[in-house]
Amino acid sequence: MFRNYLKVALRNFARHKVYAFINLGGLTIAVTCCLLLGLYVRHEWSFDRFHTKADRLHRAWTQEVYKGEQFVNVSTPYILGPTLKETFSEVEAMSRVQVNTVNVRKGAEVFSERVHMADPDFFRMFDFPLVSSPGGNPIQDLFSVVLSEEMAQKYFGTENPIGKTLNMQLDSTMQAFTVKAVARNVPTSSSIRFGILIPMAHVKNLVSDRTLKSWFNVTPETYVLLRESASADKLATKYPSLLRSALGDDYKGNNYVINLQPITDIHLNKALNGGYEPVSDPAYSYILSGIALFLLVIACINFMTLSLGRSVSRAQEVGVRKAMGALRSQLMNQFWSEALLMTVLAVVLGLALAIVLTPLFGQLANQELHFRFDGTTALLLLGLVVVVGLVAGSYPALVLSGFRPVEVLKGKLSLKGDVSFFRRALVVVQFSLSVMLIAGTFVLNQQLNFLQNKSLGYQKDQTVVIPVGVGGPEGRALVERFRNAVSSQKDVLSVTSSAFPFASGGWGEMGFTDDQKVYRETNFNVVDPYFIPTYSIKLVAGRNFDAKNSADNFGAIIVNEAFVKKFGWKDPMNARLSSRFPAHRIIGVVEDFHYVSLHEKVEPLMLMMRSDSVFKGIENLMYQSSPSPDLSVRLSAGNLSDKVAMLERTWKSMTINEPFSFTFLDADLQRQYEAEQRLGRIVTMASCLSILIACLGLFGLATLAVVRRTKEIGVRKVLGASVPGIVTLLAKDFLKLVLVSVVIASPLAWYGMHQWLQDFAYKIDIQWWVFALAGAMALLIAFLTVSLQSVKAALLNPVKSLRTE
Repeated sequence: MFRNYLKVALRNFARHKVYAFINLGGLTIAVTCCLLLGLYVRHEWSFDRFHTKADRLHRAWTQEVYKGEQFVNVSTPYILGPTLKETFSEVEAMSRVQVNTVNVRKGAEVFSERVHMADPDFFRMFDFPLVSSPGGNPIQDLFSVVLSEEMAQKYFGTENPIGKTLNMQLDSTMQAFTVKAVARNVPTSSSIRFGILIPMAHVKNLVSDRTLKSWFNVTPETYVLLRESASADKLATKYPSLLRSALGDDYKGNNYVINLQPITDIHLNKALNGGYEPVSDPAYSYILSGIALFLLVIACINFMTLSLGRSVSRAQEVGVRKAMGALRSQLMNQFWSEALLMTVLAVVLGLALAIVLTPLFGQLANQELHFRFDGTTALLLLGLVVVVGLVAGSYPALVLSGFRPVEVLKGKLSLKGDVSFFRRALVVVQFSLSVMLIAGTFVLNQQLNFLQNKSLGYQKDQTVVIPVGVGGPEGRALVERFRNAVSSQKDVLSVTSSAFPFASGGWGEMGFTDDQKVYRETNFNVVDPYFIPTYSIKLVAGRNFDAKNSADNFGAIIVNEAFVKKFGWKDPMNARLSSRFPAHRIIGVVEDFHYVSLHEKVEPLMLMMRSDSVFKGIENLMYQSSPSPDLSVRLSAGNLSDKVAMLERTWKSMTINEPFSFTFLDADLQRQYEAEQRLGRIVTMASCLSILIACLGLFGLATLAVVRRTKEIGVRKVLGASVPGIVTLLAKDFLKLVLVSVVIASPLAWYGMHQWLQDFAYKIDIQWWVFALAGAMALLIAFLTVSLQSVKAALLNPVKSLRTE
């Protein structure tokens, strides 16, 4: 029986090649996109699931309430991890992870690298396979180091690195580390991404004993492995007694809370941001999943609308088959077999295209994607075949198979009414989805252009950022030597330094209590007198720092307008932060500028030349990146490569251990919006494909309409109808449906994009013309599609048209 169904299906495909091509082409494009988008979404949701103990791995985070302000930290106290392991038997293992920017020397070359520090349990907890190791714990010894394959290749080439040394500068001196193991490159789906790994024990040389024992200074991430019988929720009930003992009178019940976050929750949890690796917005995964579903629905609608369009010819087939004794169930099986066969072919072709296009799509999505054929993939493919096949073949199977043979064979079958309405409704749904994607693409790209072109309140072009790599007096001295060396160059417009560069993921944060006993928070940066003029930041009151005034070094403060507004000052020049800072004085106010991304509003900011006097009076201090200075050099326009080469020569002439590395500030700022740029590229591609698939269906329907109205067109031409008149006659019914789609899609698209824009503190206003333009594009494309067949029919000799009847 199945063989017979297959033969009939193949015969139908061969006889109606155009419709078969349209159905197969639309489904193949949809399946390809669905697989590629599914690959991206799967990558996003697969983060950290490669660890065999993933269900027992958690990252600790703390929640503090101080002076009415709440602080959520995924960076934790140094003491937290060891205390949890020592106190609770439920904790099987613990490892803290800290990232530092370190100078690494191999021979005469010095490189600036991200170096991870971890505790000895690290490789016991996480599945980072060692591809080369003599055995034992590779980070047990104090001066041991584990390299990834990539880093081993970089520093040792094809040599076996085991037992060889690598010099690293953790503090002020270079120290030799012995390579104990080489680990396989960390998967891109990992929330811990190391290239160089050394023991956490070195942290005692970087911070004070007081910091190591403090419960309120946070720096490393802390990971714990719970025993198989343990429950994170039950363990949480034991934390209060631990905190009561550890904090004493500082513990007030809910003012300090310890929490555990499953490791598989880290990557897609925006509420717990701020770790060493960026998290992703889960909404983007839902959006892309929705787009994949849209494309499949549009392709299925093509199949159904073409089935409706061919109802007459298929109804005659049904009548003959029923007259010959065929049962309705057999006819249903026949139609569903045809749909399933078409879907199988589309899935096979879509799978082949997806495999070929995966590298290109990976570049488009800016992700390292690999197509894996495993149980999940097989289940997805099977689900696509079953769901799409059943949905696409539902109309011919359920409706056509129910036609009465007597009515069909006598020519009394009417396909008007409900069937006609259903066909029109499908076209409206199809184009509504397409118009929503087109409008969404316009709004998304408008917002991206806004982010790229909005004035940030400072000069970002032609600016090179150079990490100094060393802090304290040595770093300040190096900055001054470099400034003096390059300032005389005609291509160097200005040089400045700051503790935190722009686009660094946030500047420092501090908290203090003012004289009215109100707890205040502010961002801060430590800068030099050239910072404001180099970046062309506007002073609205007071003056800039004076390099010749030594008093500015130890207490002069410049704040922004948001700071003045938050404090409610009318005359900030005579105001004071708090009596806790006896040496400070506010000398100026700058216009608000965007020192963080446009996702966030401008918060109070304090600029100072030296942090010493202010830090003595603060109660809370946080920063995400190393506060060693970064140089910013503004260059004249043109031939930037030669100018950067000049900066490198100057740098190397005055440093020995500090590598020269640089970035362009405008490129750094662009990277803040990588997720939005990636989404924009994918949505643009999807909207183009959706309109292509929809137009394939529209082309098929127009072809059927021309065939059904061949005699009418001939009569009209004999009576004097013009070609434009006939084209308009044939196109207007379809254009009405597209217009209805625009009316339905516009408010839905507006609502969806309005919700997406809420993620930005600074955003565009959605304009009405966006939807008008999206609708006009859809109407124009639909008109051109229908016109291809309409013009052909209108130009046909009416004698031939009438003779066919």
